Amino acid sequence: MDKINKNRRLFVILNCLALGIIAMNLTAPVHEATHLLTQMAAGAKPVALAFGCADTIDPTANIDTVFWKIMYAGSAALMNIVIGFILLIVLKKCKLGPLSRPLVLLTTLMHFSMGFGYFLRDGILYQPGADNLGDWAKVLENFNGNIILRIAMLVVGCMGILFVFYIAWRQAYHFISDNNDKKERSRVASALYLFPYLCNAVVFTLVELRGPIAQDNMGSFLIISPIINVFGMIGFFWGYMFVAHMVKPRKDNVYYFSLCAERKIVLWVIAAAVLLFDAFVLCPGIYF
Repeated sequence: MDKINKNRRLFVILNCLALGIIAMNLTAPVHEATHLLTQMAAGAKPVALAFGCADTIDPTANIDTVFWKIMYAGSAALMNIVIGFILLIVLKKCKLGPLSRPLVLLTTLMHFSMGFGYFLRDGILYQPGADNLGDWAKVLENFNGNIILRIAMLVVGCMGILFVFYIAWRQAYHFISDNNDKKERSRVASALYLFPYLCNAVVFTLVELRGPIAQDNMGSFLIISPIINVFGMIGFFWGYMFVAHMVKPRKDNVYYFSLCAERKIVLWVIAAAVLLFDAFVLCPGIYF
């Protein structure tokens, strides 16, 4: 019986790791594709699309208008937030299974983390006159570091990240049968949040070593990669901490089904194939 339980726990972890990899690929490339399409809408010529960046040149639209000052660099984070809210509605309104629900949940948290994270990080790290790296730092730069805009970014970013913590805490209980069982809460939160967070932070930092930013400027990469992969997805770590250790569990039971504890070889193969595509195609970049 112990061996069966250990195998089931292992399969839960492997399934969640695979779902985490797939969820990241439904988030970061969407962010960069939004950059590319928005800038092409401004008449810019596409140069490259990679996992961690998009490059265009020579926009023909008047990008000094208020609309383009915001959208030319800031549209991708806004798209992340919009997609996050759409997926949150799906989580609340749709009947999802033991694989589809965690996939939608992880993707929701990643989109919100990336979208709101740009507001918070860039609001904090923006430096007048410096070569600012973040999307919304560039937006802020377009408005000459406007203090009202910066405060608004900080407020939206802070509230958004707190919202990520809340979603992670609340949604985890869909996979917990006994809210008062601390060991079960820890097992579920570890598989759902902690292990995918650690895996993605390591794996995507390594595969992005083949990306244009790392190849052109390793110093910038060593700043950007931890911000996105470690600090940008910190909601997963705190989701684990809140569910497993820190926050009093919910009184009402919202248990629907356990995380998938079956051997899902096809899912693992898909995740591995996606990761190989990232490493050898998307991270080095697709050039036009």
